[in-house]
Amino acid sequence: MLGQANGRLRSAGQELTIGRQLVRTPFINPYDTRMIPLTYEGVVLLPERHDQPLDYILSYLWSYKPHNTDKFIPLSQALGVQEDNGVLTTGIRRRGSNLNVGIVNYLIKDSMNTAYGEADYLLSFGGDDGAPGFRISVNDLDQRSVGTDLIKDAPFETYQASVRLIASYRNFVLTGAHSRVGRGADLRDPYGFNPTFTSMFISSFQRANEKGFLASLSYDFSKLGLHGMKFYVGWGKGVDAVGAKTGNPKSDRDELDLRLAFEPNSGPLVGLRAEVEYIDEHCDETDLPNNDLKQLRAIVNYKVPLL
Repeated sequence: MLGQANGRLRSAGQELTIGRQLVRTPFINPYDTRMIPLTYEGVVLLPERHDQPLDYILSYLWSYKPHNTDKFIPLSQALGVQEDNGVLTTGIRRRGSNLNVGIVNYLIKDSMNTAYGEADYLLSFGGDDGAPGFRISVNDLDQRSVGTDLIKDAPFETYQASVRLIASYRNFVLTGAHSRVGRGADLRDPYGFNPTFTSMFISSFQRANEKGFLASLSYDFSKLGLHGMKFYVGWGKGVDAVGAKTGNPKSDRDELDLRLAFEPNSGPLVGLRAEVEYIDEHCDETDLPNNDLKQLRAIVNYKVPLL
């Protein structure tokens, strides 16, 4: 299956793309952890320049290709809805030297609406590369059934809010984050990587009433002469989840993630990205065949220059 095939028109500072394409938004995105990204079929309007202070998106996507199929399917089918409905996306983002804010809305007719907002503030000390820096971020996601409530378990409404603090010094980056989900329903996010700040490689801590915690540390080895080499370790835990219908408590879960990546930005190996990931997730749910899920991933990508 050809994942990307589209036509693009640029005029008056606008860029219109029609066909199969990659889409990069908080709730709809490639999520290419398995090397094959999610791709979408539809029409997308963006500003022609992507480095300007004001960014926006207006799109209608009618189908997408999940990781485990070789066909494009209507986006509504990922929610268990038989009708062929797509997603109308509208969003705007304002970039500043220290403050970035944005909002985006996703509407699936007679099924579900998801609204997402995020604010990010950078506080730095000094101007040199060795000075410490802090980044504070908050976001909120509201999700609810709409229209004739074709989606399963409708009517429902829930939310997921999270806060994150990032501290960087020299080549070290330390991150701490906390999130919480509303009690009304589990969060639904079949179209990409969850934008919540506590999202791990597998877990996104999106069950009803679940509280998520994340701590991570990364290091860039470039100051040691290993340009392009980066290491990441993260640990997350989800607690207090309940069944949305029954209110019965669910088991806590935790996840450990390790990643070693190599992506040089100069020399003969430019275009190469190689990484190894180790994931260890633990959850005591009784309906799972095993309480521990372990994965070892090795991924190598190389962009071949044709021109």
